[in-house]
Amino acid sequence: MINYLNSLVEGASDAIFVAEIETGFITFANAAAGKLFNCLPGDLIGMHQSQLHPIEELDEIVQKFRDFSTSDGYKETTAHILTKTGERKLVLITGSNRFQIDGKKYVSAYFKDISHVETLQQIAYDQSHLVRRPLANILGISKLLKDDAISNEQERKYLIDELYNEATKLDDVVKHVTSKTLLK
Repeated sequence: MINYLNSLVEGASDAIFVAEIETGFITFANAAAGKLFNCLPGDLIGMHQSQLHPIEELDEIVQKFRDFSTSDGYKETTAHILTKTGERKLVLITGSNRFQIDGKKYVSAYFKDISHVETLQQIAYDQSHLVRRPLANILGISKLLKDDAISNEQERKYLIDELYNEATKLDDVVKHVTSKTLLK
């Protein structure tokens, strides 16, 4: 039975951690935890759980750990982590029930990388803000040209140049947004 459980934990796609409640030190990290943090799982064992997160979020992380380790049932929250290479990732943390072994209390947590959510939010922002400006300009200039509202040939040429410039800006923005969607 233990080999079966070990296989499940080590084969899980989510990072799994166990931390001692009293000290906050990590006592177990599976292979997915090492992959998430760009290190060996053994590098994470012995670290304080707060060391997984950016320093500016420390107060919030300490409170979340306290909440996870003092309440029953499963709990979920999001937080940022910092990998060994300094990459910042958004994770969904699911905390489990507390358990006790040899008089010591522990809590386990499952970390799922959801940094794609932040990427999608940034793409949505870019599309709604960066794309709209040149597109609105293109639509306005096109309408003036279509309705023959400009009779002066010099102004007409100027608007055609502006139309080209705005289309180029739009193309650059679309390339920028598209580059964010490519899988790393």
